[in-house]
Amino acid sequence: MVTPNPFLEYLEGEPKAAYYSYGDRFGGGRRQQNFYQNSFADLYNQYLGTLGTQVRQGLAPSGTWNDYLGGFNFNDWYRQQTTSEQRNPGQGGFTPQVRWDVLGR
Repeated sequence: MVTPNPFLEYLEGEPKAAYYSYGDRFGGGRRQQNFYQNSFADLYNQYLGTLGTQVRQGLAPSGTWNDYLGGFNFNDWYRQQTTSEQRNPGQGGFTPQVRWDVLGR
């Protein structure tokens, strides 16, 4: 028989503690780690929005913050939030981006 972990309630009461406990799932280099450390508010607001959507649809909010983080793909989210230039500065860092100004604005 599996004994429930009494500290899981603490993680629900302290969302930042739960978030930072998933740091090992957010792989990558230093830039990606910095992005992860600075993204708590964005991700938590996204979770609260999910709960709000459920309430507006007439449903009882379901899923805890830990459940939300447990099924979350941090690497895909990082790729969606940052541009290729931010992820891979390499040679592109010395080349300005091309902007076509065909309308002369």
